[in-house]
Amino acid sequence: MKRRVRAVIIPLLLLIVTGYFVFNAIKGSRGITAQRQDQGLLVRDQATLAGVQARRDRWQARVDALRHHAIDRDMLNAQSRSVLNLANPDDLSVPLKPLPPGTAAPVAGGAQAPAPPATASTAKP
Repeated sequence: MKRRVRAVIIPLLLLIVTGYFVFNAIKGSRGITAQRQDQGLLVRDQATLAGVQARRDRWQARVDALRHHAIDRDMLNAQSRSVLNLANPDDLSVPLKPLPPGTAAPVAGGAQAPAPPATASTAKP
């Protein structure tokens, strides 16, 4: 009887230890499942990194344009007008929406054009 128990216990213990290692190799914190999740996270983070690097490169090009001895006057002019919300008197403004009736169109230099003359509407009975 003792021989049979010993013959069963040792293989059973080895089977349990083997099962423990197999389970951890698949489902553990460093297992196959975790490695697949880490690979997906790595791909997502690499895409984010590429976007951030492209954005940084665009900003670096703008900073480099301001760093040299001669500042690009066109870029400086456009940026300052954009920040100050001003227009150059030589610029042509094209309204995207039609102006409501009776509203004067703005003129370069901040002045407004005279309002169009009001016309009497003739209604037919």
